[in-house]
This record gives sequence, C-alpha cells and structure tokens, in this order.
Amino acid sequence: MGEFRNARASIREALRDFRWGEYRPFVWIMLGELLFVLLASNLGSSWGMSGAGLIMRSAGEPGVHYPTSFIFLSSAYARVESFLFAAAGSFLIPLSLARIRAPMAGAPPTGPGTVRSARRAYLVTLVGYLISFAILIAWEFLLQAGPRRWFGALLGGFKADLLTWGVGVLVAFAIAAVFLYVPVRAVEGSSFGEALWGGIQEGLQSLGATLLIVIVFAWPTLLFLAPIQLRPALLVTRFRPELIAILIAIAAILNSFVNYFIYSAAARLHWVNRGSQA
Repeated sequence: MGEFRNARASIREALRDFRWGEYRPFVWIMLGELLFVLLASNLGSSWGMSGAGLIMRSAGEPGVHYPTSFIFLSSAYARVESFLFAAAGSFLIPLSLARIRAPMAGAPPTGPGTVRSARRAYLVTLVGYLISFAILIAWEFLLQAGPRRWFGALLGGFKADLLTWGVGVLVAFAIAAVFLYVPVRAVEGSSFGEALWGGIQEGLQSLGATLLIVIVFAWPTLLFLAPIQLRPALLVTRFRPELIAILIAIAAILNSFVNYFIYSAAARLHWVNRGSQA
C-alpha cells in the first residue's frame, strides 16, 4: 500500500510541477506524428502521396485510395508512431528525464550536461524499447490466436471485440510499465546492463504502482482511439472518413502530454523508492 501512496503522490507532483522545457522534447515526436496524419489525409496530392504513400501502400492498393485509405490510417499511424519513439524518442525521452532530474542534481535543466546524459542513455533506451516492442507484437499475435477466439465464442459481435480490445490495451500498458525505468536509470549514469536489466527488474517489482500511473494518465487518449481501432469502417461509411484523421490527431496531441506525465511520475516514484531504500 505504501508504494501505491507514493505513486499517487508522484502523479500529483508530476501534474503540479509541469514545465514547458521538460515537456518540449515530446513535442517533436508529436509534430512528426501530426505531419504523417496530414500527409496521409492528402494522398490525392503529389506531396501527400510522396510523403505517406509508401507507408499507406503497405496495406495494399486500397490503402492509397479515398475513402478506404482512412480505414487503414490507424494501423499505419501506429507503425509511424513506433518508429518515431524508437529513432527519436530514445534520445528525446531521456532528454526530458534529464531536465526533470537536473534541479535535484544541482545542474541547469537545459545545460550541456542534460544533453550528454540523453546521448549516453540513447542506446540502452533504444534496446529497451525494441525489446518491449517485440514482446508487444508477440502479445498481439497471442491475443488474436487465443482470447479473441474465446471471447468471440462466448459473447460474439461487438461485446467480444470490446473485451478483446480492453484486455489487449491493459496488457500493453503493463508491458510498457515494465520498461519505463530503463531510461530513468540510464540518465542517472547507470551502466548499460544496470540500466536495462535493473530497470526491467524495477518495473516488475513496481508493476502495480507503475500501472496505476499509466492508467491514470492514459485513459483520456483511449476515448479517441477506441472508435478508430474498434470500428474504423463504421466511421468511414456512416460519418466522414476525415473524422478518423481528426481523432488520431487529437489522440497524438493528448498522447504527447500523457507520455510526458507518465515518465515524469514514474521517475519521481523511482526516486522516492530509491530514497526509502537508502
């Protein structure tokens, strides 16, 4: 119970101590996501096709034709998001964490020391993200092969889809929670092995409290992602196809704040737990 109290305190502190300079690294990831949504929503133009056509065409020829392209936009966006978090986020997330930590270390939050910490943390953060991504992909295959079929046989229709989606999201959150402490430890100057395996071990030990942090901050984004992921064809046929792009854009903006607050609160929980163990 003590760790859950610390988690709630970390959530409140992360919200109270929001600073633009600490959040700004997440803006660059968001801008990349929004640029892709803009390009993919304008495949009828040469600049839209040249910018997003290759990714959208991976879904087949319908992926580049209106209005079916919007049905595939969510899955294409997910691939772009994953790439941005791996390639750019592995530097930008540690940079944000280093700026959050800087006052505690008696250093300026935007000084060269924070940049060096982020660069030093890049490789281990990237490896941690790739491992978590591989586990997530394995879970998606397992979900489709097992629980989805069981829920379909028991409930059928939309209820089965909703339950499958809910279980999938909850496990995905748990997987993400396990790896949150890898960049947190890396910016402190831990070695590669200590940051990676120590961070994973800490994530497993603090899974309940960390999952609470993730759920508290992430649920608003799910309100916009749920209809896109559950019934994209319905949005395209019954409403305007462009609604999917609008919902994804809103989710991308929200998610940039969500990720910042999750890492900020998780870092504070890590520091509180480490201080109580000292």
